[in-house]
Amino acid sequence: MLQLMSAIRFCWFTFLCFVTSLVTAQTDGGKFESVGIPVRKGGLMGCILGPDGKGGEALYFNFNQLSGLLFLVQVNPDTGEARQFNAPEGPGAWALIKGPDEKIYLGTWDGALVLRFDPKQPEKGLVVVGKPSPTEDYLWQYDLGKDGKLYACTYPQAKLVSFDPKTDVMEDLGRMHPTEMYARSLAVGPSGKVYVAIGTEKGDLVAFDPATGKHHSLLPDKLRAPSGATGVSVWRGSDGQAYAQIGGKQARLNDEDVVLVENAPDKSPMKLRDGREVVEFGRGTFSLKDPQSGEVTARTFKYAGAGDHIFTVGVGPSNCVYGSTAMPLEVFRYDPGANRSEPLGAMPGGEVYSMLEDRHKLYFCYYGGSVMNLYDPAKPFWKFGTGADCNPVSFGGVGDGHLRPRAMIRGPEDLIYIGSEPPYGELGGALAVWDPQKNQTIENYRNLVTNQSIASLAWEPRSGLIFGGSGNYGGGGTRPSEQEAKFFAFDPKQKHKVFEMALVPGATKYPATFATQGKVFTTVGDKLFEFDPRAMKIVRTITLPTGQLDISLGRHRNGKLVGLTSKGVYVLDPEKGELVHTGEAPVKVNCGTALVDDAVYFGSKAELWRYSLPASVVTKTARKSE
Repeated sequence: MLQLMSAIRFCWFTFLCFVTSLVTAQTDGGKFESVGIPVRKGGLMGCILGPDGKGGEALYFNFNQLSGLLFLVQVNPDTGEARQFNAPEGPGAWALIKGPDEKIYLGTWDGALVLRFDPKQPEKGLVVVGKPSPTEDYLWQYDLGKDGKLYACTYPQAKLVSFDPKTDVMEDLGRMHPTEMYARSLAVGPSGKVYVAIGTEKGDLVAFDPATGKHHSLLPDKLRAPSGATGVSVWRGSDGQAYAQIGGKQARLNDEDVVLVENAPDKSPMKLRDGREVVEFGRGTFSLKDPQSGEVTARTFKYAGAGDHIFTVGVGPSNCVYGSTAMPLEVFRYDPGANRSEPLGAMPGGEVYSMLEDRHKLYFCYYGGSVMNLYDPAKPFWKFGTGADCNPVSFGGVGDGHLRPRAMIRGPEDLIYIGSEPPYGELGGALAVWDPQKNQTIENYRNLVTNQSIASLAWEPRSGLIFGGSGNYGGGGTRPSEQEAKFFAFDPKQKHKVFEMALVPGATKYPATFATQGKVFTTVGDKLFEFDPRAMKIVRTITLPTGQLDISLGRHRNGKLVGLTSKGVYVLDPEKGELVHTGEAPVKVNCGTALVDDAVYFGSKAELWRYSLPASVVTKTARKSE
């Protein structure tokens, strides 16, 4: 009996110890929490005129939501009264047209679906009609054929597809080019032929004849660029003719002839039956011009956005978190001290790829063209432009070879280094050196890693070198020519690359790189490598919970490194070279990272999230910055 009682007491003691350890672990653990949806404006893809289903007219506004579903807003042009119709599928639609059956058609991306809205049956909302081609992801544009069919151009196999509103029959008409990915625009000419603009590596102009089902190139040899990367786009002019922009020249497409013209007419303006013209439209606004008086009337309308997709976040002045949404590009700020988020304003790009604080101001560099902008939060307004009275002030693109500015860091002599992916149809990104005193690029290195993009950067002060990782890919519409990504070192004093190696066979990119305590850390997939900048070799490999996110590796003030994967947060002790903490997020992590005090902020679709680091991670005495 004594032995039994003793065993019971021992088990009870062990259980109490176990419970106590659980309570301690929970108390000491980190905490994930949403801090809200910063922006709800939606991305406006286009606007057309169409019937309202009651004998009148309506404006139709097409909105995307990368983190949700697209929606169509029907607006009364006389009152601004609006009705919103949410799609059952698809985050967005580039293609938008009024069909010959007086119905509204959209063509989606991330699915290449045909959607239909019948103004006479609004209760049905947006309906998925079908998918014309099983291989395609995007329907870029529609145009109405002479045969009453809707034609659309596609990605990623540069196809032409058709849809007959009378029968609901869809056809995949095949590739318009044997190797290119983009059939980006199209126009139907008076003869009924469909003209398709092809890109991006080998631009082409293709004519498709619906009567025969055949297609062929119309692009004259004299208009082809020597490199093959001829920029081509097509449209139907206000006179009903089809026109093309071929490089720097314009041409009228007369059946099988390409005739150069000085000035091609624009597309037909949007005019109501009474002659009033839609001269402006935006996210919640439009303006009508009276043809008789010339008077312009501005109106507004309302809609409900579910939230704009957060593309990047970072730390800015006053320890605030700044972020950018994607399509539309809206910049927002979250103040942790006040627990308050506010949208600041828009810029004309697609999204901010990188940001960097500079003397109580903040640089934003956005796609396309890697355009550099400087925002001063001390000024109580947002006015994008190039003038001295603007905030942010835009300085233009940073140089040749820059389209998507994935990495931006502070380097020696207070200069800023920007690494980018190249333009569409091109291989070989670039590294730019930006002088914040002059606010201009003072050096630019195209193809620093041959035929590859710059994916991540870090300055290691002890060696004086800029380390970085490439991506073996090029701009949109290209295929990699290099087998694997490279890790490299650039000497800012000698102004050339001093080291390059494929640390990991078959790696496609090094998404995050950081330097601290005389060491360089870089990542590939779910592996984090400690790299010795003196011996120029890997000295330690650490396995992460899952794959590393782009530009999402930073330093806490206590010296530990904090990184993000798609599933959560990890903390690395750079002295020991080991993970000391991981936290699995309750949501998918899309982008990061912003370290403010003892919390790391990240984007999950349209929401901004915070992870408060556990006490055991943040109590170590802070190190001096290198």
